[in-house]
Amino acid sequence: MLLDELRDAVLRVRKARRWFLVDPLTRAFVKACMIMRISRVRSMVLMKAIIRAIKVLRGVISEESRLIRTGIGMAWRLSELASSWGHKTASEWKNNKSYIILQALTLQWLVRLFGGFMKIM
Repeated sequence: MLLDELRDAVLRVRKARRWFLVDPLTRAFVKACMIMRISRVRSMVLMKAIIRAIKVLRGVISEESRLIRTGIGMAWRLSELASSWGHKTASEWKNNKSYIILQALTLQWLVRLFGGFMKIM
């Protein structure tokens, strides 16, 4: 069951044309699993490695994780700026998932507005 899920995740990543975004270690592990053609997983360590690889592959094609990677830097900078100005709850912003996604969407909107002349981190 785990190996079928791994194959499905690899297919989804490749269909989305995001295979180049997968880190080399995960890519090598997936290739090794596909070459070995394991029928049944008995080792707990192997199970954990397969589950980690599936999570990484799902993260590559997830729109939410892409937004979080894009917006986290800006959220941290704005949080630090507001904290330096004396805002009491600003330090909590950098851990707020909704705020991070809002910053990523704002950055995307600004890039579209200015036609790609802005640099995103």
